[in-house]
Amino acid sequence: MGSTSFSFLLAVLSLCSSVTSQSVAQNCLNAQIRNNLQDADGDNIINNNNNNLNNDNNNNGNDNNGNENQINQQRAEDVTIAAFESICRNYENYITCFEGRLPLSNQPADRFLQLVFTRGNMEVAYQGLCTLDLQELRNVIRCVLSTPEVRRCYNNFNRGVNQVVNLINQNQLPAVTLQELACNVSVGRYRCETAVYAQCDPAAGRIMRDFFYAGVTNDCREDTGVTSRYTAKFGGTAQIVGSGLLLVGCFILCLMSSYQTNG
Repeated sequence: MGSTSFSFLLAVLSLCSSVTSQSVAQNCLNAQIRNNLQDADGDNIINNNNNNLNNDNNNNGNDNNGNENQINQQRAEDVTIAAFESICRNYENYITCFEGRLPLSNQPADRFLQLVFTRGNMEVAYQGLCTLDLQELRNVIRCVLSTPEVRRCYNNFNRGVNQVVNLINQNQLPAVTLQELACNVSVGRYRCETAVYAQCDPAAGRIMRDFFYAGVTNDCREDTGVTSRYTAKFGGTAQIVGSGLLLVGCFILCLMSSYQTNG
């Protein structure tokens, strides 16, 4: 990956880290991207895009502001796709990081994730995205990064997470009830977020909907009425709910915010 784009990605990761207080999810995402984004193919893709933008900039010197916005937008799109490609190159390793570190953490965000993470469902979600829709995601990534309305979804989600964590601390509800509550909070965010994406581009809404809903189990899908093409094709597990996908959405939100600030 080009040094400029890689530096931009690391800056976004630092921003996300400050928001999530170095949760296990963030640490695993950081490690995956740092380990996998500097391969030769990634370098060629990013450098070619940057070279094209630099050529455009040289040919249109009187439109500096427009070119700067174009460069920032292209960089954000490149970095987001590179992050997904990084995970897709070795999502088993990414999931293993969650599986090993999550039970050991006392961070509030991780305590919520402990209720909603299962390896099998996360594998189905990434298998579906990486084998069926990654190329199409490249075509709609601009839509995903240009929907500031998703902040409302995250605000509501964060309130739900805090309520569930408070209930965990009270230690009065059985685990199955807490898992069901976590399912409802997660699916509520996914419904809100994918509806926003669908308004921008129906394909973006469909891809992210299939991705997110593959991360929940049959019980959660049946209780909430959601479906996923990925689960229909690759299967799923029978536990209450399973999702390691929450942090991916947060990463998109952080990157979107950085792009809009710079652009």
